[in-house]
Amino acid sequence: MGGKGVVLLMGALIVAVCGCRSIDKVHINARQSQELAPEDAQKELAEGLTLYNQQPRSVETVTTAAHLLEQAAHTLQDDYDAQWQAAQALAFLAENESRPQDRRESAQHGIVFARRARELRPESVEGLYWYALNVGLLADVDRTYGLDAVNEMAAALKQAIDVDERYDMGGPLRVMGILYLRTPQPPASIGSTRKGLRLLQHAVDLFPEYPENYLYLAEALRDSGRLNESQEAIRKVLDAKPWPDRQFESEVWKARAIKLRDQPNKS
Repeated sequence: MGGKGVVLLMGALIVAVCGCRSIDKVHINARQSQELAPEDAQKELAEGLTLYNQQPRSVETVTTAAHLLEQAAHTLQDDYDAQWQAAQALAFLAENESRPQDRRESAQHGIVFARRARELRPESVEGLYWYALNVGLLADVDRTYGLDAVNEMAAALKQAIDVDERYDMGGPLRVMGILYLRTPQPPASIGSTRKGLRLLQHAVDLFPEYPENYLYLAEALRDSGRLNESQEAIRKVLDAKPWPDRQFESEVWKARAIKLRDQPNKS
């Protein structure tokens, strides 16, 4: 297993805590799903993964991939990999689709498939991780989920860190660090620049060549008042070559690094 070919695009996540809707109540109607013969479902699963891993990714190709993966996961309901792989592709769409309604729907579907993965293997990292990401992306597009989304993410990510903190190039550490950075401090929520910085520095220490970790480390350093170090981390992102299996994502990271570099310093 592991995180090969997996994306993480959480740059816009700033979770509000005033909402009152529950993530537990997120359910979906199958999108044009039909019961397939198991061999046909396996074929669609393989085709969907091939499309998802095609470089550079695009919304158009991942939309097709996600449809195939959803169809396969709908039939292969006891197949753990089919569930989290559908949730993975849906997280990409929930981040990158242009219409808020499309982003919301993709995140909702991603939550449902990741939830099923967790039911099949509660102690495996992929289900925990993709559940947390899709919850965060839903909360980003629909702030009414508020504190419940934060709590759901935090619980899943803490467990994912315990299971495999290295998954997706330090993904559980990275996303938990972002969550600490972008939520209000106690008692309103769990926000802590100090904790976020510690987790993001740890992700960089584990994977010192991976540009995305530096992007969020730069944000944590800026929020900690360490402006020179923040600019140095930004330069790491801007100077990095495109990550081989994340070419689209690499361009997104650079654009976000430029935006962060040009933002006024926090007082």
